[in-house]
Amino acid sequence: MNPALRKINALIEKKISLYDKFILLLQEQWDSITEYSLDSLQAILVKKEALVDQIQALEKERMSLMEKVIPSSGAAPATLTLKQIIQNTPGPLGGKLKKGRETLLARISTINGLHEKLKGLMDRSSLSLKKSLVLFHSKGEEASSPYHPNGKLQEGKLQGRMLSLDA
Repeated sequence: MNPALRKINALIEKKISLYDKFILLLQEQWDSITEYSLDSLQAILVKKEALVDQIQALEKERMSLMEKVIPSSGAAPATLTLKQIIQNTPGPLGGKLKKGRETLLARISTINGLHEKLKGLMDRSSLSLKKSLVLFHSKGEEASSPYHPNGKLQEGKLQGRMLSLDA
């Protein structure tokens, strides 16, 4: 069981590293949204997709390792968690696993918080853009309309003049 646990610990460390990169990408995404930079946002989204693929591959590897740990732990396959493995692992390896689990939970919490902030920022940005377009459109209509916004007829800004073409 010890070699499998060492591999799980190594996977946790890799996952923490990938989560740190993901957090940096989320912060870069925030910057590109606030700067209205579509090109940099698209580049960041491509990087995020690649990073998510790496995280999913690590998760699959972790699941296969957990299946190797299950027979030696005596726990039911569906209920075995990292927390239970840590409780059953004495010594320094158990301490490393515990620290790794705590770090993973902190990174996940940070990612969730940043994700919620990004959703809010995108909602506010799209609303601001929509209001700007409505204002832009309404100003154009007001300028070319013979009516005031209150419904009254306004005086024409240009007076019509007749030109005589007879020379």
